[in-house]
Order: sequence, then structure tokens, then C-alpha cells
Amino acid sequence: MKFLLALLLCLFVLNAQEIDYTEFEEEYKTQVINDPFESYNRVMTKFNWGLYDYVLSPTLNVYNKITPKGLRLGVNNFFDNLGAPLRFVTHLLQFRVKNAFDELGRFALNSTFGLGGVLDIATPNGLYLKESDFGVMLNTWGVDGGFHIVLPFLGPKNFRDVLTMPLNAFAYPVSYVEPFWASAGIYTYKELNYIAIHKNTIETFRNDSLDSYILLRNSYEQNRNSLSKD
Repeated sequence: MKFLLALLLCLFVLNAQEIDYTEFEEEYKTQVINDPFESYNRVMTKFNWGLYDYVLSPTLNVYNKITPKGLRLGVNNFFDNLGAPLRFVTHLLQFRVKNAFDELGRFALNSTFGLGGVLDIATPNGLYLKESDFGVMLNTWGVDGGFHIVLPFLGPKNFRDVLTMPLNAFAYPVSYVEPFWASAGIYTYKELNYIAIHKNTIETFRNDSLDSYILLRNSYEQNRNSLSKD
């Protein structure tokens, strides 16, 4: 299900209401991406879009109708809060001490006064969430991303980030829920809720894109690199 989250990487670099998509795509086409499996990647991207069209989109339409926006945002905040240990550790390993302790402060504030993280009290108080994981850490250390690859259900990745997926899971509390199917169910719900919040942006992006594969690929790689420079 993580595939659709790759679309949301574009949210870090564009506003869906104000962008000139043609200029945006021309800019991204100038990037040099190691993509030896482009033919396979395009096929897999079409598969993932099919999953979205025939399974995810109808499901999310129902979900958005029966759940208030405030509930969806609260759920998203709660799961963001659970990611604090991963962000804290990987910020420290990048010697970004301020980011690490900002993350610690966010976790303490949101967990206590934010009803276990459902309310984001930290951001209005100047403690901003800064994404990080083991893939970002290795990139900061100078480890190249390697080749680009699109995985079924999981979407755009590079070789480095694929290798660090088990480490990221190890640092995420939901991974320890037993039995395994319960953990998988919680994680899937987390992703679906996040996609539901941004469903309109996803569909605007897709409809206005001349080549969604190129834009997804290049925005993914640019975003991963930018996280190592924050």
C-alpha cells in the first residue's frame, strides 16, 4: 500500500493548486537517475495504479464519507508520534543533535498533552517534525542510492532504501504487535488513512501529469536527497 505514499512526496515540493505541471516535469526530466529497469518499473507503476483505481480509490471514498476529517487527522498524528523513536535515533546517528532533541520534545509534549499523540501540540510550539530513517542516514553518510526500483504495492524505492526497510520496521513500535496479521493490519490502516487525507491531491497530480512515472521517480529521489540536507 505504500505505493501511493510516493505520490505524497510531491507535497514537499509542490502545491497542487498553484503548480505549472509542464514546467515542473521539464525540470525533473533534467535529473540523471540510475534507472536500468525502467521498462519493468513502468509496468509495475501501471499495476500499482490499477490497484489504486479498482481497490484503493473506491475503499477510500467510503472511508472518507463515514469518518470525519478531524478523526483522520488525529489518527495520522497518532501514527506520526509512534515514529518518533526512529526519527530520534537516525537524527542522532547523523549528528543532527538539535533535530534529535526537537523530536524528543515533540514526543514528550504530544504524548502527554496531546492525548497520546492524537493532537499535535508540538508544531504550534515550534517543534517541527523532520522526517528521517535509516535510508536517509546512510545517504547522509555518503552511501549512494543505487538503482531505482518500483515494488508491487510499495511503489518507488532505490536499492539503498530497500535494504534499510527491515531496520526501519525494527524501530517502529507497530512491528512488535502480535500476532503478525494484527501488526500488518494496523500498518495497512495507517497507510490507508494517510492516503485518504490526501486523496484529492493524488488524483489532481495524476490527472495533470504528462508522465506520472517520471514525476514519481524523480520526486522520490529528490525528496530522499533533500531529507539528507535538512
